[in-house]
Amino acid sequence: HTLVETFLDAMHGGKVHLARFILDALDGRIINSKTENSRTPLMHAVCLQDPGTRAKFTRLLLEKGADVNCQDEDGRTALSHACEMGHLDVVKLLVQFNADPDITDAWGNSALMYAAFSGQTLKALHSNNAHYEHYIGFL
Repeated sequence: HTLVETFLDAMHGGKVHLARFILDALDGRIINSKTENSRTPLMHAVCLQDPGTRAKFTRLLLEKGADVNCQDEDGRTALSHACEMGHLDVVKLLVQFNADPDITDAWGNSALMYAAFSGQTLKALHSNNAHYEHYIGFL
């Protein structure tokens, strides 16, 4: 069991205090560590189903210095995952921490395109000045 897995277990169990303790004890060394599919703890956090837990862990990781624009093995960012899942709460939070909505993945899709697919998160990205002109034909 790696330290990142221990952190993810705490996160999936909703144990914010334990997760914060792990991050502090390791001086943040695992904050951008990658797990399966090269996903970071932040990418896992934005995909949590419980809105309260999702928001707490996303904020914790961002405040501790998680790389908001880190990409997984497919070029996806935490923002593109959050957009795909329609998790507007963390989309707004990621945008506040300067997530770049124009980063494209291995298939050429940006967070804006995933937002369009989900149909729920487009307005949050618009407030961050995502470049709509690139997608007018798509939308």
